Amino acid sequence: MSQELCIDETTSEHGHLTTAGVAADAQPLSPEKRSLAKILRRCRTFAFTVGVSFAVVFLQLAQGILLARLLGPEGRGEYATAVLYSQLLLYVGLLGGIEVICRYANDINVDRNKLRRAGIWLGITTGVLTTLVTILCNVAALPADKRFLMPLACLCSLSIIGQQVMLIVSAVDRGAGGFGRYNFLRLFAAAAFPAILLAYAMFFSVDPTVAAILFVIASVLTMGACLVGIKKPFRGESEPRVRQLLRESRSYGFSTLVTDIVERLDLVLVLWLAPLVTQGLYAAMVPAVYTLTVVPNTLGLFLFNAGASSDRQLKIRDVHRILASSVAVQVVSTALFMLLIGPLVRLVYGEEFADAVIYALWLAPVAAMRGIVQGLDNYLKGRGRPLAPVNSRIASACIVLGVTAMLFPTMQTLAIPIAALIGQFVCLVWLSAIVYADARHVTVTTD
Repeated sequence: MSQELCIDETTSEHGHLTTAGVAADAQPLSPEKRSLAKILRRCRTFAFTVGVSFAVVFLQLAQGILLARLLGPEGRGEYATAVLYSQLLLYVGLLGGIEVICRYANDINVDRNKLRRAGIWLGITTGVLTTLVTILCNVAALPADKRFLMPLACLCSLSIIGQQVMLIVSAVDRGAGGFGRYNFLRLFAAAAFPAILLAYAMFFSVDPTVAAILFVIASVLTMGACLVGIKKPFRGESEPRVRQLLRESRSYGFSTLVTDIVERLDLVLVLWLAPLVTQGLYAAMVPAVYTLTVVPNTLGLFLFNAGASSDRQLKIRDVHRILASSVAVQVVSTALFMLLIGPLVRLVYGEEFADAVIYALWLAPVAAMRGIVQGLDNYLKGRGRPLAPVNSRIASACIVLGVTAMLFPTMQTLAIPIAALIGQFVCLVWLSAIVYADARHVTVTTD
């Protein structure tokens, strides 16, 4: 082997590929070949991450089908009410922790082990605060006809700490480019609850209370998985301090607050305006349409890293290519989804969920545009501009509320996804303009 190029590619401490061994007499790769090899590695990583993202979404879809089959429309509505504020505040309560950890991890000089421990303490801190706020919301902000679900909703709030620790700790690998560990944690987190639910349902009956208990157990297991491989996770040295991370993440936290409230505004409106059965039908379709967010949302993970890097900002031609390909993929996938969703709902969910198809048809284009918007949003956060999309989100929320108020007297619950569609379109156009303006500045300064 002495006359051959022997390369053993491993992952460095900071998640970047390194060359472990090269024969002394081997010729170095030309710049063109190095560039091609780097592009191929990125393509393989992107393709693998897209595959994992699809697997995660299909696991969420399987979870939704299981819940629908086991609980029925009304029970599904009860469970949707119980977890709503926990879901709504999960990312809001992170206070921008994911983004600030990702930006630290993108620096190759940062000690990832210390950063993971800092992420653990940050997740525990935000998790406790978010849990308390969620319990308060469940006590004070449930409709009168659904207040009997308050104890169940408070129980679901206990899942937040484990989920937030996992999300923040895994952000270290995402920011450093270590997508192997990052994708494994995503898969484990997505599989934990449906696996436990299915195993329990094979021997016992499931009601909303049992589902809530299993949901909390799954969050504890998820937190345990992200701690594997971290030496002295609670006793070792951590850096930066939680106080510093919280101070640096304020702008990201505010952006996430606005974004997530707008993204889930339709679910809040359904909670307050729809009866339990209708809420159950609507909630059953939400994970189904998430399949349309996979490709652009996964692209957003890489766009964040590109934005955070000092030498990989997008130029005008890059934005053209990304938007054109994203729109093309979303149009085709949305058309196929709308053709297939009717027969699939009747086959998989059962005939009692047939009335949910109309919600899926309206939510499909909403999800398709949401995926692109989230990708653009991630890029701007990577660029250190988390507040740039805030005005578009506020405008979108006003549109959703206004259109719902106008259409609800005649169209009832169907008015909500129609309003969400209009609001999401405004967000897409607005954020595209912001990214183009940013890319135009990069193009001028580099050319």
